Amino acid sequence: MKFDHEKALTRAEVLKALKARWEFEKRTERVPVGEACGRVLAQDCHAAYDLPRHRVSSFDGIAVRAADFAQGVPDTCEWVRGVHFTQADTGDDFPDEFDTIIAAEDVGYDEAGRLMLNSALEVKVGNAIKRAGATMGKGELLYEAGTLLGPEALAILAAGGWAEVPVVARLKVAYLPTGTELVPVGTVPERGQNVQTNSLMLGAYFARWGAEMIAYDIVADDRAALSIAIDRALAEADVVLVNGGSSRGSEDFNSELLQERASWFSHGVKAVPGRPIGLAVIEGKLAINVPGPMIAAYLAADWLVRGLVCHYYGQPMPQRVKVPAVLDAPLGARPGFEHLARLVAHDVGGVLHAAPVPNSATLAENIRSVNAFLAVPAGVRYEAGDVADIELLGTKAR
Repeated sequence: MKFDHEKALTRAEVLKALKARWEFEKRTERVPVGEACGRVLAQDCHAAYDLPRHRVSSFDGIAVRAADFAQGVPDTCEWVRGVHFTQADTGDDFPDEFDTIIAAEDVGYDEAGRLMLNSALEVKVGNAIKRAGATMGKGELLYEAGTLLGPEALAILAAGGWAEVPVVARLKVAYLPTGTELVPVGTVPERGQNVQTNSLMLGAYFARWGAEMIAYDIVADDRAALSIAIDRALAEADVVLVNGGSSRGSEDFNSELLQERASWFSHGVKAVPGRPIGLAVIEGKLAINVPGPMIAAYLAADWLVRGLVCHYYGQPMPQRVKVPAVLDAPLGARPGFEHLARLVAHDVGGVLHAAPVPNSATLAENIRSVNAFLAVPAGVRYEAGDVADIELLGTKAR
């Protein structure tokens, strides 16, 4: 499909247009609390009971009666465990007749096993006692619907009586790899063939972002076969991602197939790499045709699919850490296009520098080396020596 710059959208316009037209219903499910990390809570969760259920000791030590210390520290040589005091370590319940705790550091025993206390003790009622409900009170709101659950949240929910947790069901993204030249992983490619690997990369990213990939087998560049595959994917998933066939090759008609089915369609984004993207809304669902090359497919997934996943869950788009870096080479974008620059950041005498991967690098070297990113706005040019705020991709600067 021919790229029309006048009709192409910016990245921000693409996300805005798709979000406004996407008709999705959030499904919910219950999962064991131990499997809920990274999931989004579907309803408010309240504590089922007070915790602790009764007052407990906050320290390791012994429980005593504060009244016995009204005149100072008494002679405890004849004190009997279970009558005058009792062991009460951190979190322990103890008999109601005792009303205060003495920490273990102030407690000792002589050779005969008789209790000995620090003579400088000041004992008051309620010392080092955690009241009932101090950890959480019955009915207390633990987490609101829409919360992205982290490891600590699992512990709090479990403590509050939630053995199973209501969460938003994972967004289902169908992935259709297309191209007669593609062969499955494990196949030694012959002349004119390429190994289909984008599903591995994108599937791992989707899982990291909280989506579930439905991976389809390779579909050859056959219009009828592609039509069947697209219709099947639309029936099974919330979002359909068609990889390949988005540009102007003689067999690149995937975007045309989406346009035929769409109530809204747009082709092209004003950003490179990844310019030829087909965008369709089909019966309220989203279908996206992204370029086949690995880097272009990654970039499209990173800003577009990740943005849609966040929108589905009602979560803000995570922002990467930005740090200033000296650019070692010029960077710019052609007029009217953003340049999505992948960079190699490295430390030079305590100053962060960054430069694009050389054009001579292999794809493997490119993927292996890149650890930073910079979106250069349309019409902007950086010269070598300029300082720019680059995004770190989670790997250490070299």
